[in-house]
Amino acid sequence: MAKRNDPVARARGRKPAPVKKPFPVGFAVGCAVLAALLVGIIVFAAMNQGLGDKSSLKYAEHQISGLQVTHGQGRNHVEGAVPYPNQGNTPPDGGNHNGNPQTCQVYTAAVANEHAVHSLEHGAVWVTYNPKTAATADVAALKKLVDGNPDRLLSPYPDLKSPISLQAWGERIFVDKASDSRVARFLDLFTKGPQTQEIAATCVGTTQTGPVTAAAPTPTATKTPSATPTKK
Repeated sequence: MAKRNDPVARARGRKPAPVKKPFPVGFAVGCAVLAALLVGIIVFAAMNQGLGDKSSLKYAEHQISGLQVTHGQGRNHVEGAVPYPNQGNTPPDGGNHNGNPQTCQVYTAAVANEHAVHSLEHGAVWVTYNPKTAATADVAALKKLVDGNPDRLLSPYPDLKSPISLQAWGERIFVDKASDSRVARFLDLFTKGPQTQEIAATCVGTTQTGPVTAAAPTPTATKTPSATPTKK
């Protein structure tokens, strides 16, 4: 009886009351932030794959500000003129083209887009300038950058919307001066660069200037009529 009335003994025999632990809000928030960070890293890596590889197209395209990029262009060989977008004032940077490339050299007259684009497919950089707005000193500087390089060509482009433009397959920049640092950078990155569609092909073909000529019609074979035997 003494033990029953002993408050100390009763306290010792009683089970401790359960302790309610607060929800770990801070831990949950930390996990959510970490998960979001990991997802962001994975997405960034997927979208920028190749940025650390100096031989990759993605790396090259991130080195030049103001670069215009066009991917997924046709590569068929066609005869005659090709309706390139905005070709009145913008040289094409890819697409269907003539089966004969333009030989890479310095030209003083405009060349056919269809031949030049074929050279772009082979890894060439096509440098164009507006003969009305490009400074004489800039044209001379461009000639030095192009002359003697088997994968670069230079030609005037009447009505070009800027004094100078540079084209590689799917890549283009417009500049005002040959001294613009992007000119040398573009030439360095895209002359036979990672955008090249046919890496082993050369830029040797026609040296003609002026518009592309339509293919000569294939002569229709004529049958020599056989002699009709005469009746005796």
